Order: sequence, then structure tokens, then C-alpha cells
Amino acid sequence: MRLRSVHVGLAIMLTSLSTSAIHADETTIDVRADRVLHAVSRHLTGACLEDVNHEVYGGIYSQMVFGESFQEPALSPDIEGFKSYGGLWVVRDGALQTDGGDGPKLVSSHAPFKDGAAGVELFFADRNGQSAGLVVRLRDPGVGADKFVGYEVALDPGKQTLSLARHRNNYEPIDDVHCEVATGRWVPLEVHLAGSVIEVMVDGKRVLRHEDAEHALAAGTVALRPWHREAGYRNLWVKPGEQVEPLPFAQPDAPKDISGMWRAIIRGPAVGHYAIVKEKPFTGTQSQQITFDSGQGEIGIENQGLNRWGMNFQATKDYQGYVWVRAEKPVTLLTALESRDGSQVYAEKSLAVAAGDWQRVDFTLTPSATDSAGRFALKLKEPGSVTIGHALLQPGEWGRFQGLRVRRDVAEGLINQGVTFLRYGGSMVNNPGYQWKNMIGPRDRRPPYSGTWYAWSSNGWGIADFMAFCEAAGFEYVPAFNMGQTPQDMADFVDYAEAPADSEWGRKRALDGHPEPFRVRFLELGNEERVDEKYAEKFEALARAIWAKDPKMVLVVGDFAYDRPIADPFQFAGAASRITTLAAHQRILRFARQHDGEVWFDVHVWTDHPEAANSSLIGLLSFTDALDKIADGARHKVVVFEFNSGNHAQKRALANALAVIAIERDGRIPIVSVANCLQPDKQNDNGWDQGLLFLNPSQVWLQPPGYLTHMLSANYLPQLVQCEVAAAGTKLNANSKRSEDGKTLLLQVVNPGGEAVTARINLSGFNPTKSTAELTELSGPPEAANSADRPDAIVPRHAQWQHGLSEGRAAYKFPAYSVTFLRFE
Repeated sequence: MRLRSVHVGLAIMLTSLSTSAIHADETTIDVRADRVLHAVSRHLTGACLEDVNHEVYGGIYSQMVFGESFQEPALSPDIEGFKSYGGLWVVRDGALQTDGGDGPKLVSSHAPFKDGAAGVELFFADRNGQSAGLVVRLRDPGVGADKFVGYEVALDPGKQTLSLARHRNNYEPIDDVHCEVATGRWVPLEVHLAGSVIEVMVDGKRVLRHEDAEHALAAGTVALRPWHREAGYRNLWVKPGEQVEPLPFAQPDAPKDISGMWRAIIRGPAVGHYAIVKEKPFTGTQSQQITFDSGQGEIGIENQGLNRWGMNFQATKDYQGYVWVRAEKPVTLLTALESRDGSQVYAEKSLAVAAGDWQRVDFTLTPSATDSAGRFALKLKEPGSVTIGHALLQPGEWGRFQGLRVRRDVAEGLINQGVTFLRYGGSMVNNPGYQWKNMIGPRDRRPPYSGTWYAWSSNGWGIADFMAFCEAAGFEYVPAFNMGQTPQDMADFVDYAEAPADSEWGRKRALDGHPEPFRVRFLELGNEERVDEKYAEKFEALARAIWAKDPKMVLVVGDFAYDRPIADPFQFAGAASRITTLAAHQRILRFARQHDGEVWFDVHVWTDHPEAANSSLIGLLSFTDALDKIADGARHKVVVFEFNSGNHAQKRALANALAVIAIERDGRIPIVSVANCLQPDKQNDNGWDQGLLFLNPSQVWLQPPGYLTHMLSANYLPQLVQCEVAAAGTKLNANSKRSEDGKTLLLQVVNPGGEAVTARINLSGFNPTKSTAELTELSGPPEAANSADRPDAIVPRHAQWQHGLSEGRAAYKFPAYSVTFLRFE
């Protein structure tokens, strides 16, 4: 058992190491290579894969069609002069109605302005739901609740409040004030802007005034935005100068009854119609019908993938797929790969659909040209009708990883990044619809569900697919499960994963393409849970069922975060879940000891920028001490399955590097994984703008925190040796590791400050035979990140450093905002 104060001190060293030497004349790094402190885990370079921001459905999953099962409701036709980003917007008698949701936006095409005013009248039928209002100075909008920059001014009739918030691809609340919000009548809302001053009027009365002196936003347009409530809007206006300019709502006729991720194809004088069919759908609640009534030309639908960004087609490469269809009479359905506007057809094939019930029709298409933003089309060229229930399009074997339903370039990107561990979990598992038995069997028959991050989530790629990918890629892994699973469900899962192929559940696994048992070692129960007596009771029931099948399975408690030191395990504050005692943890530990089982606890850490990690690391290491005090012999560990952040820039790489140093020095935490593993470019639904590996339909590239993972993994050495830093007023931090034979030594140094620091390096117990050390250095401005256009804007620098060690002494100038690895042989 280690002293709590020691580990709290280790976390504090993120910002100030070796305070006893802080006033020394120079910065020194003293390494004693012959003093091994403890082993270093190989699995501190993990990542957390969660279908947030479409890491999976639209990301690693090789399915190119987004909306494959046609479950999304039909979109409303465009509003003239506006562009919608999610939601259903309908104009009736000049007024606009919206169904709410997770922050959809209707953005005006009016020219941006900074000073002036904007106003609208809102109608709330009742006090149910949450808020609705205006966004001013809006710019850079995109799909997703927090994908925009602007000020949100919203009324909440339930709480009787007016709220003001700043969005910079996140949510920054500024003020909430009491405000009378009427229901059953139209309520005028006005926002006046003058420099950094914002004034809000409701029903003609000034309700709020705020001066945003430090973070005033630049010019932008105006938008409407509800949050989880239905609302009406009318009489929208702006006043960028002396004159009030009305922005009326007008909605032209357009094809309706097409599932939301698809669009109509009408070519030539053909006449046809569409229908969303809810009677006997192929899966879920609805399917899509296309009918060619008369004339000549084409009637059909097209899909452009996630967010309609376009699909990537490579010339002469085969693309495989199938559609599930039904028809009352025989009909010929054409499938095609086309340019975004349909003017060029790269490949086309006729599919014969027989009369009768649901039938699967397979196809292969080989495009004649390369297009990074194309579309997939299904269409009729002669009178007839067809109902489509599911559509698959994916690259052939050439574009998939080891034949799996995984994008090959994404898989190889993760392998090249040096990822050693993957967790499949996060808030997605907290949704009641997240059930592992819905994730097996034929993919097209797996039921869609309303997920945590997407209302029409696909089960096309689930836990078993994740495990198959990890084993093919050579990653250690852990899947997380919803706490609503029953004990029988979990017992069945162990059988599905581990039983012989000739058993009941083994046969199902074999039919899913994995006849050999999985090598799963860890199962996580829940995510960011409130670990109290209620959780402990559920955990025990599930653990009993799992350990009855596999006593060696390590079970992981889906704990949360702790931001303050824990002096008394049974009375403390600072837990994100708001628990104040570890009594339930003690109960779980006792249960594990009684069943000779091993239980780990997953605690999450905030690494948004170098200073941010301090409190959560203090809490993490103090929590680890507290568990040691109450374990009473139970086999246990603490792991970190999420380093979390709101950005993917260099400042996040610095924070991750500092956190890893603290965890390496502690030596007890065997696994660290960083959230999020992946992120489609420009996708930010909820503020978790933190992907390590970015992707779009045609390319993948690393962000600075991803390069840090690569540096750590490529330079892994198994033994931590004594390393002390006298920082001399700087924030320099360092660790040192060596090989087991003592012939290789690594010095990893983080300079999170804005000034370069020259440090004297003193090596003892190690005599390098090479006159140069391998230098790997990641440095750049804190906000620097990589983009699709500049994927190498900030990358590690590699060089050979002539160290000139004389009697074990040398000096190196560590750049500002840098992570530097020096590898001596």
C-alpha cells in the first residue's frame, strides 16, 4: 500500500516538479539508468472507440450508405432563404413549426453582420419540453448540436427562464435569468448587438444585458434553434443598419415521403411518386417505396453517405452490395454509381426484381472514373413500383481490412498509429436499446434503435464485429455493456464468445464469421455510472453469471471521475457521479474476493489542455490509494479508459503527454485509452471534438494527440528508471525508461510552456555507445491541428542529435509547447 500524499504529489508535478529545486540557477534533468523503479505497461497507448460523431456508423464501418435501412423520417422541403441542419421544419400560413430535437438549426442566408438587432416571435403551446430561440452572429454551421459558432438566446417556458450561451463548436453557458415566458400566445424576442454588449428583450421588456468583453464573437448571420421541444416561429427580422429587413418563411413544393438521408432523382419528363411504407417494413418501422407512373426518363433515389458529403469511388475497383426489395409485379431496378449531380454515370447495373415478398438482390459495380464525392443511386426507367428495405454498398476485398466490414485505410491508420488497446464503450452503451443480442446475426436484419448519439442508430457493426477487428489487428480490447442486460444475457454472451463452434451459441458465432472462440479477457459493465448500492447489486448479479461461465474473466466497473483528493474512503466530495462514499466499491471488492474474481475500476481523466489534467489526476491517484485501503486482499486495479477533451489540437497532445508521465510514475495503472479513437472530419455533434485519427470518405490523417500515441508506442521500453527534474521556474516535466538489457535508454520530456527551455541532462548508470541519439519532437502552437487540406501541418520532427555527452552530461533546448523523445543506444 502506498501513501496517498505521494500520488497526489505526482499529479501536482504536471505543473511544478521538484519544488525543492525551483529556485535553482538552471534547469536540470537527472537520470539514474541503473535505478529501475518498476515496469511500464505496454497498454498505455490505447484508444476509446465509440459511435459518437459517427466513428463507427459513417466511420470505420465499411458500409458506404448512411441511412441504409430508411429509418430516418422524411425531411421537410427547403425553406427559401434558409438552410436546415437537422430537424423538421414546416411552414403553415407564414409561420414556421419545428419538432425540436437535439438542437437542429435553420440558418438564414442573410449576409453576416456584427452590430444591429434581430427578432422573432415564438409560440409555445405548453410548458413541456425545454427551450427554443435565436442564434445571432452565427457562422461555420454544420450538422450536430454544437457544430457552429454564435450566441444562443433561448426561452424556456417550463423553467420560466431566458438563457444566453456562447457556442464555439461547444456549449458555454453565460447567464440564465428569470423571465416570464407565456404559453398559448406569440412571444416577441429581440436581441440587440453593439460591439461586445448583448441586450435581450422579451415581450418588449429588457430582461438581460451582458458584456462579453473577453470572448466577443465576430460577425455572423441569424438562425433558429430549438432544444428538445416543439415551437412555432413567425415574423423573423434583422436590422443590420437603419432599416428592419423581414426574413419571411416560404416553402416550395418538393418531393416528399423520402427517408431523410436520401434524395429524389427525377430525370426527363418521367412522372412518379414516393412513399414511406410503414406496413410490414423490412426492419424497424418503415421502408422506402419508389413508383414510376408514366413518361420517359428516371424516377429514383440517391444517397451520398454520412452527412451527404459524397462517396469515394476509385476507378476500376469493384464495389459490392445488395438491396432487399419487394414488388407486387416484376420490375427492373437499376443501381448506379454517379457523380454528385448525376450528370455522369460511372457504373450501372439492372437488377431483376420478381413479384413477391422481400428478396435480396446482389450486385457488383466497377466505376469507370475516380470521384471522391459521388453518389449511389437506385432508380426505375420504366413504369413500375418497388419497395426497398435495406441497401448495402462497400468496397470489395481490396478496400476492406482482412475481409471484415472495416475500412482498410482506417484500420491501417490505427495500426500505424501504434494503438495497443481498444475500448468499445462510452455513453452509447448507456442507452437502453444498446443490447448485444441485437448486434449479431445477419446485419441487414439487425434492428435499428434510437441511440444515445443518433436517433436511428445502426446495429450493423456491434460488439462481436469490434472483437473480430481487434483480434485481426492484434489489439488487446474490452467491450462495454449496458447495465440493463440480464444475467442470462451476459452468460449467453460468454458462451457466444468462448463456447465451441458446435455449441448453441458457438454455432451463432460461427455463422457470424468467427468459428474460433474469441480471446476476450475483459468485460466492462456500464459507463460513467453512479457506483452506489443499486449499481453494486446489478454488478453482482451480472458478475455471478459471467464468472460461472468464465472465472478468469476480468470485470471492469464503469466508474466515472474524481476531482478531489480522498482522505476518507467513506466521506468525500468531488466525484462526478456525486457519490460521497466508496461503500459500494467495498461491497464489489468483497464480492470479487469471495468469488476469487478480479475486478478493475475505470476512472476518466480530463486532458483538454496542460493545466486541465491536474485535478482529475489528483483524484485518480487518490482514488487508487483509497481502493487499496479497502480492498482487503481482493484482486483489483484502476484503469483509465477515457482521456477526454473538447479539442484535438497540440495543447491536447501536451496534456496527454503530461498525464501519461504521471501515470507511468505511479506504476499501478495498466491501461490508458484516449477518447476518441476516430472522428469524421468536420463532425462535432456534441462538443467531443477530440478524435485522434481523422477521416473523410477518401483519406485518413492523424491529429497531434494521435502522433503522441504513435511516439509513445514506437518508443516503448518496459522499465521506468529514476528521473528527477529541477525545473528552475519552468514547467518542464520528464520521465526516463530503458530496455530490459539496459542497452537502450529513452528520455521523454514535455515543455508545456510558451518559452523554449534549455536543460542540462545528467545521465548516470548508462554509457551510450552511439554518438547520436534518435530525436523525435512534436511541437507547435497550442491551437495547432491538422486538416484534410494540410494533414501534415503539425507532425513529429525526426533527427539524429549529436549529444556530445561528456562525463554523462549534455544540454538540450526544448522548444515551447513540445514533447521531445531522446533515444540513446
